[in-house]
Amino acid sequence: MRLKVIHEEGARLRAECRGHAIVIDQPESNGGSDAGMTPPELMAASLAGCIGFYVARYCEQAGIDPAGLEVGCDWSVGGEPRHVERFEVKVWLPHCPDKRRKAVERVAAGCLIHHTLCGQASVDISLAGDEQ
Repeated sequence: MRLKVIHEEGARLRAECRGHAIVIDQPESNGGSDAGMTPPELMAASLAGCIGFYVARYCEQAGIDPAGLEVGCDWSVGGEPRHVERFEVKVWLPHCPDKRRKAVERVAAGCLIHHTLCGQASVDISLAGDEQ
């Protein structure tokens, strides 16, 4: 497997990939120790981070100063079964010329995570045996 998530204790988990690790946890109000972001927060961070990367790369290629680039993300949960129904993403790019705004929006919408979330990727889940 390319990525592993390992239970540490309580609601806290550790995700490992390519020698990097992040803590995944729940707030105290949901039985965790609030030592890390929750899975929905990480999903939103993945979307915002992917958009930020694509926009920063475009800025390099287009000669736009990326200083002050920020990507904010909010989401709403609902439905049955409960799921993230909607993401709202805002990109702040203070040095973006007006004539490039639509291009930046197209680039942001073209990121891998955005396409994945909009494309209904299949997810295959299986319970493994003792092998790893």
